[in-house]
Order: sequence, then C-alpha cells, then structure tokens
Amino acid sequence: MAENRIEEIKILLQQNRKVYVNDLSERFGVSKVSARKYLAKLEAEGVVAKFYGGASLVESRSADDDNRGIYSDPHWLSLAHQARSQIADGDSIFIGSGRSCCVLARELTGYKNLTVVTNNITALPDLYKNAARVYQIGGEVTSTDSQTLFSSWETSHSLLGNIFVNKAFTSVLGLDLKAGLTVDSIISTYIFKQIASLAQQWYLIADSTKFDKIAIYQVAEIAQLHTVITDSIPDRYAERFRELGVKIITAVE
Repeated sequence: MAENRIEEIKILLQQNRKVYVNDLSERFGVSKVSARKYLAKLEAEGVVAKFYGGASLVESRSADDDNRGIYSDPHWLSLAHQARSQIADGDSIFIGSGRSCCVLARELTGYKNLTVVTNNITALPDLYKNAARVYQIGGEVTSTDSQTLFSSWETSHSLLGNIFVNKAFTSVLGLDLKAGLTVDSIISTYIFKQIASLAQQWYLIADSTKFDKIAIYQVAEIAQLHTVITDSIPDRYAERFRELGVKIITAVE
C-alpha cells in the first residue's frame, strides 16, 4: 500500500513539481506523520528536496540554476511557502524582482484564475505556466545580483497608472527602522515608488539578513507595508511593526 502511494506521489511530482503534506494526508486518508514518512523515503532516494510543509521534485537544472541553488533551498522555500499561503485563487498580484520572488513564482502551482503583474523576467517561465494571465512591465533589462533579471522604467507611473492589484510581493536589499526600505540601484526605485498606490496590500519578503541593513536609495517607509514575511525578526522591529499595524509572518524551515 505504501509503495503504491509513493508511486502516486511521484506522478504528482512529475505533474506539479511539488507536493504538500496536508494535501497528501487528505488524498490518501492518512496522518500527516505518514505523509512525511513517504516524503522522507523519496528524499532518501534523491527524488525530492523537502521544505517546510512539503517537498519539491529534484530536477536536472541548468548551470545557472545550479549556481543559484534557490529553488530547492529550504530557507527560500519556507519564505515562499508563507507568501503563497497569502494568495487566493482569483487574486490579482504583483511580483517584484529578486530571488525570493523567483522562488515564489515557481511555488504558484494549483491556481486556476490567478492574474500576475511583474517586472521579474527570470520568473516569467514559471509565471506563464502557473498563472491564468501574466502582464510584463517593460523597460530596461538589468540585474542587481548578477543572477536574476528584472525590467524597470524611469516613467513607470505612466505604465502602472491604470493597473491595480490585490496584493504586491516584493523583496528588498535593506530594512531599517529609520531608513525604511532601501535598495542599492536607482533603477530599482522606479517600480518600488509605485507599489503603495498599485496594491491594496504590500507584502515584503525579507529574511533576517535584511534587518539593520541600509542601502543607498530609500523606496518606502515601513508604515506603508501591510505584512512582512521573514524567518526571524529582532524584537525592536517586531515591536515597531505592531505599533504601525504591520503584520508579521514568520516562516519556519
């Protein structure tokens, strides 16, 4: 019986590239502990890489993907999983640039009516497969990490003036109580400046390395955020976020 279920999980992985413990538990009518044991066996066989709440198919990747190593990294996957949990089918969302947003884009499987606006060129292949509608914001193609590409335009307000989404998901280079959200490239600022008016809710994906870090260009105040998704947060930031009404979601690997 267990072997049959494991074979079925392999089929699901080929179809969706990832599976979730909760879904497997319901599908097979077994406990979550049993579902995790199936995934542990597949991980031992080198078939999957586990992340918080599920596992992803280990695929042969290009050299570029291997260099990044982000799509199977539990750290990035746990953040993306928490971000994904905030997205409902039928939402219209904006996904920004950066590695965490690339991983989120790949995690967006299982939606039937998701609309995505993005400037994240690296994430486009995954978004095209996972979303019902994808709108790419044009402009200059550039990179700030030599690994992921995005587009930006100095007159981005003319492009985004008539676009509105439920939720925006972005990353950032630095997050500081006084300086707010900061980046190190002026071309990155053009899109960021429009997020607060573009989206009803702004979700910032920022791991613990981003706190107390200041880059040269400020793009927003902390108070403009709706939610921060992080792996760990200093107490003084948590206190300030609560004062401002900014929700905190902590991802667990």
